[in-house]
Amino acid sequence: MTRKKNIQSWPVMQEQCASCPFREGGDMQLRKNVLARTLLQASQICHHPKLYGKKETHLCRGARDEQLVLLHRLGLLAEPTDECFRETSTQILGGER
Repeated sequence: MTRKKNIQSWPVMQEQCASCPFREGGDMQLRKNVLARTLLQASQICHHPKLYGKKETHLCRGARDEQLVLLHRLGLLAEPTDECFRETSTQILGGER
């Protein structure tokens, strides 16, 4: 069973964390698994805080960057930026995201 959490208002990390699978040399299998989830289901929560017993409060920068590129290439975003993502999400879904 998949756990669901409302993460619409969570900020995205400013940079990729030290353990981000999207960093050069990152875990390729984990990267593939995260990409499959983020492209088909939802945004990825940054896992770095959980590794240190801290509360998860942000979305993964590496996964978001991949989402932005794909959505831009599909023509769903005018530019592959966080600002364009927010504006487009607000237009499509309504309300603040």
